[in-house]
Amino acid sequence: MKTANAPSITVKDRQLLDSVKPIVDGIAAFLGENCEVVLHSFESLDCSVIHIANSHVTGRSLGSPITDLGMKILRESTETSKNVTDCYYSKTTDGKTLRSITIMIRNPSDKPIGMICINLNMDVPLLSMINTLAVPQTENPVNPENFVANLDELIMTTLRETITTINGHHDIPNHGKNKIIVYELIKKGMFDIRGAIDIVARELSVSRYTIYNYIREHKSHS
Repeated sequence: MKTANAPSITVKDRQLLDSVKPIVDGIAAFLGENCEVVLHSFESLDCSVIHIANSHVTGRSLGSPITDLGMKILRESTETSKNVTDCYYSKTTDGKTLRSITIMIRNPSDKPIGMICINLNMDVPLLSMINTLAVPQTENPVNPENFVANLDELIMTTLRETITTINGHHDIPNHGKNKIIVYELIKKGMFDIRGAIDIVARELSVSRYTIYNYIREHKSHS
């Protein structure tokens, strides 16, 4: 049942809010168990929580109502285009201090339909927070990621790294290395980028036809 004064929500609005649920889970997984992330729908303010991660932080659950501050943010959202609040602090009923931020969700018509609230428990021991964010002590804890200015740079950087890796395998004959390099670039999704075939062909000093042929061979073996 829709609560009085709540915005009307359409089927497409509900679909948009549903698409945000993985984002809620992702933020919670990234920040750890001491961070609650809540997705509210404005369809029914007396049971606005439609998705929640790490609910033990505030003790809420699916179907919990919007808060008083949430009501204030919703009201102000109709008067301003601001979609992200400043960080703020609050207390839970059991005394936890939370550092929070709220992100408004609007549909394509710019109407507020929901919000994400991120609540970090500041009362947990500092060591617990450090352990959550610390690099895991595994053999290869860091996954390489290239932060580049454009897609051409991404292709070139990935190609150079791949060439270096494949050239380091002395058991691969030289005449077969280009094919393996192309296969690795396929696995990394580089050929999903427009223009990648031309760049790779140029850098490997082979024809575009050769690259296409390697790609077809890889698909036939997949």
